[in-house]
Amino acid sequence: MERLQSCSFQYQLSICGHRTLKEVCLPGRYGRVIVSSNDNRFVIKTLRKSELKVYLEMLPNYYRHVKKNQASLLRKLYGLHVVRPAGGIKVYCAVWGNMMPSEICIDKCYDLKGSSIGRACSKTIVEDRAILKDLDFDFCFYLDPLVRARLLAQVKYDCEFLEAEGIMDYSFLLGIHIEASHEGSIDENASRSSSAKKKTDDTSEQNESSELTLADICDLLDRPGFKFGDRLPARAVRAFRNEMESKSYRSCTSAQECFKVLLIFGIVDFCQNYNMKKRIEHACKAIKYDSKSIKTVNPKAYSSRFQEFLSAVFLPEESD
Repeated sequence: MERLQSCSFQYQLSICGHRTLKEVCLPGRYGRVIVSSNDNRFVIKTLRKSELKVYLEMLPNYYRHVKKNQASLLRKLYGLHVVRPAGGIKVYCAVWGNMMPSEICIDKCYDLKGSSIGRACSKTIVEDRAILKDLDFDFCFYLDPLVRARLLAQVKYDCEFLEAEGIMDYSFLLGIHIEASHEGSIDENASRSSSAKKKTDDTSEQNESSELTLADICDLLDRPGFKFGDRLPARAVRAFRNEMESKSYRSCTSAQECFKVLLIFGIVDFCQNYNMKKRIEHACKAIKYDSKSIKTVNPKAYSSRFQEFLSAVFLPEESD
């Protein structure tokens, strides 16, 4: 009981800072305010009332799912709250575990849905970090075949859960930390930040952890608490969307850019059901665009496309 009270007190201290609450209660930006807690352990995002309702209805099954699947990629939900500032209106918000560690440099961050229509190359800035979208994404990641198989199996379990709950329009949030480049550089800013990072003492520790992966990570897969999206080492290769969709991007030649990377990822924003508004949106967009390329599709089609997209992003490392 005392431990529970202590955790509750620490949670309140973390999320109830003056700056945090002030940012959360900004008027007129529901669903678009995302701030970090005082200690950077949590991320707080404002919600629409309809989104809050979806989370509340899903909550018992969500709890059972993440408890059964400890390696679940679904972002961990810590709290759903209503804040009413003096003289203001109610603000609904969710508190999530912060996926992006502050101790390493995130060179690229993407919000991916596996669709192209409406996923323009426009940047969203969150906590001074640019969040890119599908049309900006040009990577494939090579993993040990066993790790890849287990990762895609977990994606399948999570997508089946969301499909059963009638949820669509969720995203794969992906952060990339570049450790080394074999050919060229990702871009000027990434090269500069990556070079600066190599000069710190933390880099040696990161390199040591990455050396464990391809040989030892398979031994970690069945251990309690293992998280696929917590700095998973991989070999990244520059790709193009049409090559990823055709699954023809299978090897790294001297003309291609290859990177040694750490990946931080998870499934986020799973609060949209396929309601009448989304059905109408799908019908309207399907007249103009290929119905398979628009993001607004029914939960079964969304789940299938999401899994197919990630199976083209994460490829098996070929043996020498």
